[in-house]
Amino acid sequence: MAEMLSDAGYATGMFGKWHLGHTEGRFPTDQGFDEWYGIPNSSDESAWEALDGYAESGVEGAYIYEGKKGSAPRRVMDYDLEQRPLIDLELTKRSIDFMQRQVKAKRPFFLYVPYTQTHYPAIPHPDFAGKTGNGRWADVLAQVDAYNGMLLDALDELGIRDNTLFIFTADNGPEAFPKGTNTAAIDYPTPGTAGPWRGTLFTGFEGSLRVPFAARWPGKIPAGTASDEIVHEMDLFPTFARIAGGNVPDDRVIDGVDQTDFLLGKQEKSNREGPIVYFGNDVFGVKWRNWKVNLKEQQTVFSETLDYGLPRVYNLLKDPGETQNVLFPETWVPQAALGQLVQHIGSLKANPPIKAGTKDPYVPPKKEGR
Repeated sequence: MAEMLSDAGYATGMFGKWHLGHTEGRFPTDQGFDEWYGIPNSSDESAWEALDGYAESGVEGAYIYEGKKGSAPRRVMDYDLEQRPLIDLELTKRSIDFMQRQVKAKRPFFLYVPYTQTHYPAIPHPDFAGKTGNGRWADVLAQVDAYNGMLLDALDELGIRDNTLFIFTADNGPEAFPKGTNTAAIDYPTPGTAGPWRGTLFTGFEGSLRVPFAARWPGKIPAGTASDEIVHEMDLFPTFARIAGGNVPDDRVIDGVDQTDFLLGKQEKSNREGPIVYFGNDVFGVKWRNWKVNLKEQQTVFSETLDYGLPRVYNLLKDPGETQNVLFPETWVPQAALGQLVQHIGSLKANPPIKAGTKDPYVPPKKEGR
């Protein structure tokens, strides 16, 4: 996405958690971002130094990085329990500075801010510790809300509110640590809730898959509107390309679909009826409209995976918690839903996944007619 928008003339900045590769050629600044400040992996690494046996393990510690396109990113400081509660405020300040510089240069920009919260260990900044009176988890949520408010205020102050598409979303539901999990001095708080939906991060249930998606673009997106239609995060690539005048590659399969007209309120229906549900490299099921067909299930990441001989079918409107298998009498649902999976498997056979370790940039082999 950053490569595509950079080619379209946008300044590209990222401030936060990457977790898409930390070897040569795989950092954000190798993948289209002009600048990056943040962590290459996940925040659980910040607690390593406090764990018994780690100091003698020989495992390299966690670091905060800073990088510019065209050069290798450098380590700025240790990412430890001292920096864990402080980093997201720094990400916010750097994001605002990035916007200020691009507005001054009169250059359009793409800003990606993947905050490190609310992942384990959820430790609020001192300014927010104890502020909600509802525990550390609530303090962290208030903190994330406030930092997003700072970004929105900056858009107003820079005079670009009406010319900026602002999207808030997430990548998964709540974490699955059992209540009372203790890691050194960090007593993990009761994890967030997925509300009426079953499951947590690292499952194929709706509690893992459903996340917030809020978008603001004054004068473009009708204010106050809401929808229960299905949109996948990978749809943002072709959607942004259309909005920004970028190019979607035609030499490879692109899994996202253009949702521009749906996003702008020009059509009521999404251009997607559902996604394939993966856990790692395994297909766990298919979501289709208001139905879910599960082929495998696990309650949490710590639970045994159940591989069913017959699919389990759930009506998500009547049963958002995925508790009542209605395969009988709804035996028509797998036939309707699994067509997506048949098409998906056929596509993977025709276009096999890129092998691990393939050098980047990757150029797909030319096919007949292309």
